[in-house]
Amino acid sequence: MAARPYQSETSRNLRITLMLCAGLILSPGCRSGTDPLHVNSAPVSSVPSKKVASKVRPLTDRKFRRTPVRLARGRYLVNGIGECFACHGPIDLKAPGWPPVRGKEGSGFDMGSAGGVAPNLTPDRETGAGAWTDDMLARAIREGVTHDGRLLDPTIMPYEFYRLMSDEDMASIIVYLRSLPPIRNALPKMTRKNIVTPYAIPIYGPIPQPDISTPVKRGAYLVQLGACQWCHTLRDENRHSLPGLEFAGGDLVANEFSQASSANLTPDPSGISYYDETQFLKTMHLGKVGARKISPQMPWWYFGHMTDGDLRAIFAYLRTLKPVHHRVDNTEPVTYCRICKRKHHGGALN
Repeated sequence: MAARPYQSETSRNLRITLMLCAGLILSPGCRSGTDPLHVNSAPVSSVPSKKVASKVRPLTDRKFRRTPVRLARGRYLVNGIGECFACHGPIDLKAPGWPPVRGKEGSGFDMGSAGGVAPNLTPDRETGAGAWTDDMLARAIREGVTHDGRLLDPTIMPYEFYRLMSDEDMASIIVYLRSLPPIRNALPKMTRKNIVTPYAIPIYGPIPQPDISTPVKRGAYLVQLGACQWCHTLRDENRHSLPGLEFAGGDLVANEFSQASSANLTPDPSGISYYDETQFLKTMHLGKVGARKISPQMPWWYFGHMTDGDLRAIFAYLRTLKPVHHRVDNTEPVTYCRICKRKHHGGALN
């Protein structure tokens, strides 16, 4: 709904980190903080989650009515800000922006030895979500509980941000997923056990549509759906944000073919104050920062499907963030940073 270890030419890291070669990372896709790829991510705790039973809401029999409006909205969210298929299926590494392999959208992905599995979301009843109820999907998306009652690792599935997704948007996503062609693709069950799950909290009441009456309010909601802080705000071992470094970047992500650090998105001079709205939209639509191409690990292909109005709203919200001085420069070597007390590109510049 943010890099995975390299698997093949048509598969991609379960943890897609959104990178810009010019040093800008704008939003996350699926990612995991438990393997060597995320150098700066706090490790998964060796202490099992406490009171697991109390974190699991009993399932209900609610069903979401299929309507053309919901189908269209769900298609827009899944293929845009949600970038769901960046994790839940193979992607074409030969195509610009690494789009999903046509005909295999939502069919799932196995990280292998890295230990993560993005399940098959297509309606196949034997290997996908065809036998799952609407509430099973809803509970997984917003509450971090699998269809069979296990807690999801928040370093792989960003449900902590999806918690604020409105009931209507959640229903629209599920309606769209139900419309996908069923694809048979058997995957192993995710086996991670010792995980920290502070945001696996049951939701019992309704979540109404948010106030999006201004571009800033609209952008704030979209940034939440995009889970931007997943990459752009460093965390401690308990998944809590490092105080004073909200949206300030510095998350070093490395794999066998590239590495980059998430950028400071605040309007501080050390962040992206040099961006204007026109450049922001051009980057999202064309995959370039000036003449420089965006790293294919940044799924701009998905964001390019968003409307200019939504992209402008995101930019408007980013401009309201508190400026944080924290230099991150992917043209510089990885060095220790005295501000965040971790290593990232350009850390010594602070």
